[in-house]
Amino acid sequence: MLIPTTVSSYEELIANFSWALPEKLNIGFDICDRHATSTPDAIALIEDAEGIAKRYTYAELKRITDNLAHSFADLGVKRGDRVVVSLGQNVEAVFVHIACFKMGAISVPVAGLYAGEALAFRIDDCEATLIVTDRSGADKLHALNKSNLRLVVTHGGAKEFPLADTVPDDPAMIYYTSGSTGNPKGALHGHRLVIGHLPCFQLGFEMAPQEDDVFWTASDWSWLGSLGDLVFPALHCGKTVIATPGRFTPERAYRVIEDYKVTCPYLATAVLRRMSKEPFPKDAKFRIRGIMTGGEAMPPEVFKWSQQTFGVPVNDEFGLTEANQTSVGCETLYQTPVGSVGRIAPGKKVIIVDPDGKELPVGEKGEIAVWFDSPVNMLGYWKRPEQTAKKLVDGWLRTGDEGRIDDQNYLYYYGRLDDLILVNGLRVGPEEVEATLMTHPSVKEAAVVGLPDPSSGEAVVAALVLKDRVEGSDQLVDELKLLVKRDLAVHSYPKRMVFVDDIPVTTTGKIQRREVRKALLAETSKH
Repeated sequence: MLIPTTVSSYEELIANFSWALPEKLNIGFDICDRHATSTPDAIALIEDAEGIAKRYTYAELKRITDNLAHSFADLGVKRGDRVVVSLGQNVEAVFVHIACFKMGAISVPVAGLYAGEALAFRIDDCEATLIVTDRSGADKLHALNKSNLRLVVTHGGAKEFPLADTVPDDPAMIYYTSGSTGNPKGALHGHRLVIGHLPCFQLGFEMAPQEDDVFWTASDWSWLGSLGDLVFPALHCGKTVIATPGRFTPERAYRVIEDYKVTCPYLATAVLRRMSKEPFPKDAKFRIRGIMTGGEAMPPEVFKWSQQTFGVPVNDEFGLTEANQTSVGCETLYQTPVGSVGRIAPGKKVIIVDPDGKELPVGEKGEIAVWFDSPVNMLGYWKRPEQTAKKLVDGWLRTGDEGRIDDQNYLYYYGRLDDLILVNGLRVGPEEVEATLMTHPSVKEAAVVGLPDPSSGEAVVAALVLKDRVEGSDQLVDELKLLVKRDLAVHSYPKRMVFVDDIPVTTTGKIQRREVRKALLAETSKH
């Protein structure tokens, strides 16, 4: 259900828009099989590996994913089983997701950044039947002694796989999201997910798809913002997606955009921040029509650089794992004011509420709340009905984000209301990091907060109380950083550690992170 190209204004779009989900829906058919029939020779994916391009048509995509689905079935994967996918931006990641969708299994994207207990938790929590990863991921899993790890090898000649008879609300994917308290939670999404992302996809890429559109994102394909905002919608439209496995560098980003004539890149705030610090290639010839961005608040200087450098609309969008693409910019239909993350998306109902959940007047700051009945919203947290009930109050999904909405329906985002830390757009739960730090024999107490950082948006900073007769040292700091990298994730380790005599807590023993943050900011200002 694409937005008609005849729409001439935001007001017209909102007045005439309604969700029209089909009775039957399977993402595997939607983004693969139907194109394999109608346009079999169209290019679905191009993988750029060290400058060498490998192309896959929609017909080949169907053959490979049918073959893979048969292989998974031979390994015992059944409808409803969970398959962990940790493959970065390798094309195999898309193959695995589509194979899972076709058989009615639930794919669980997990970033390659995770290791140790963080990786083990996600595998155990979703009760994975199968794990599909690369050599780097296999080495991490070997250390966890997971008996359900399989090596899947496919080769040509497979027969067509019988498509699972799924409906829009049948479960398709689990995305794990870190919170400010407790363990990560798995946000369960249905097959309706691909349809739910289409309006913002079209608007954010200036009324995509157009005839020669080519899509690319620098972000890991384990993120909802990459698969949901770009990969799946582009394949739904029968267009070409560029895959760039391996390490991101600004130099590589410029080359990929130019070499593959990318018209519609999704460049997260963290990506644009890094690109803005690297030399822009001389005489570069780009075909970009519009850039969509998001993941965290955009620094004004980065936004200005992006607009001046590329000379095209840079459209911010706001969303979260549980309820993605809540608002988006689109210069074709409206001029987004500076500081706004776009207008409320079609099919979305959003209000601003006070701490008690009461709706605030237009223009006032408060918590952003999203009406839950939208196909882009999660079905609920995986096996956590109590957590779902806390998040979903009287039909409204409480985002934990501060914002306001003006009288023209433009949304402004001001950051988190809770203690969640955003490092390069990636969420870090402070309690996870604290628990890991306290496994070290030298640490008695730990408090973790986020502080402003020019290179990553926020930096993880830890205040530590050491055990008796233990002294802080550079060696101890290095040990603790390595511990967090090994047991959680590379982006979760504290960039700075401060040894303190005590950590402020409430009468019930809860860490007063606001006071910790205030003290650390004061200490920073002295240097």
